[in-house]
Amino acid sequence: MTLDHLRTFFPHTEHTVYLNHAATGPLSARVVEAMQRFIAERHGENIENYAAVMPILEESRAHFAQIIGTTPDRVSHAPNTSYALNVLAEGLDWQPGDRIAIPACEFPANVYPFMNQVRKGVAVDFIPHHDGVVTMADIEATLTPQTRLLTISWVQFLSGFRADLEAIGRLCKERGIFFCVDAIQGVGALRLDVEAWGIDFLATGGHKWLMGPQGTGFLYLTEAMQDELTPIAGWLHGPIDWEHFFNYELAFHPDARRYMLGTPNSIGFVGMQAALGLYLEAEPAWCEAQVHGRSQDLAARLDGLGFRRYGSDDPAYASGIVTIYHPAPEEACAYLKTNGIVASVRNRLLRFAATYYNSPDEMAQTADVLSAFEKNIFATGSAA
Repeated sequence: MTLDHLRTFFPHTEHTVYLNHAATGPLSARVVEAMQRFIAERHGENIENYAAVMPILEESRAHFAQIIGTTPDRVSHAPNTSYALNVLAEGLDWQPGDRIAIPACEFPANVYPFMNQVRKGVAVDFIPHHDGVVTMADIEATLTPQTRLLTISWVQFLSGFRADLEAIGRLCKERGIFFCVDAIQGVGALRLDVEAWGIDFLATGGHKWLMGPQGTGFLYLTEAMQDELTPIAGWLHGPIDWEHFFNYELAFHPDARRYMLGTPNSIGFVGMQAALGLYLEAEPAWCEAQVHGRSQDLAARLDGLGFRRYGSDDPAYASGIVTIYHPAPEEACAYLKTNGIVASVRNRLLRFAATYYNSPDEMAQTADVLSAFEKNIFATGSAA
């Protein structure tokens, strides 16, 4: 699939340079069409379309497993990253004195579920960071003999720093520590291998770089980790006896499906399956190369304009996110939007997040518009 053909699935590219995939991704034409078909069925002759949807849901689980390097039995649908992380945080049998290591620059979704375990006598140790960058030395220095879990974002949401998951996985295995990854800022843009990298638990939402609907996500866990977790119960967590609903037997699926509690967001996952299909058709290796190409191009252009980067400029830790210090970030972001370019402001920093359908011309356009904004400030003495 060529870049030009891929862009036809994203009609907003005709008038908007969208560089905010770290917040939420657009829906491709395929996603919209799949969801419209679902709505037409529910609105028409197949109102109770459960049977028709189930194969699509299972296919989405298989496709996600393929993307992260595992098998479908190790994957479950989840409504969002927070839910998935709570499966882990609430499922482990915590003991007083257990410790959890978390970088001090995590998005709250990967902090609060674990801080909530303090009530059980668990301590949280925050790993130091500098501009959203966490070093292996800082991780090692934070771990203690009582550390039971290390949880970290694959890609830091603000700096774009891509953690070396393989190295961290080895360290956790050596120390006998469970390794959890919040992958929402990486999956769909970059490639990973959960089994080869020693990841015990992974959580993600599907509405950012996977460009699926909001309210869709996945969790992954090893069989060994599953054995450590006490699952919560709903009614789809195990086999259903459709003929004898009053025979209450609490039984869980033997695989990751045990974390499906109730009626899923079917329309959302129908759309997610279409998004996964397009991503696989475009080929993850090509997508990753495009993401790196766009982010490195934009970073170089912003550097040429004199902006200081927040995070690391080392290509070994690069992702799709490029964030800069700016004296007037809100005004610059508004000016960009007025000129058809969508970025975001987080912690008073200007963040750009390009993905694989973005073009080189869009990176040049973004730098040109930001340069024009700087000249406007210099000429008028304000951000107006």
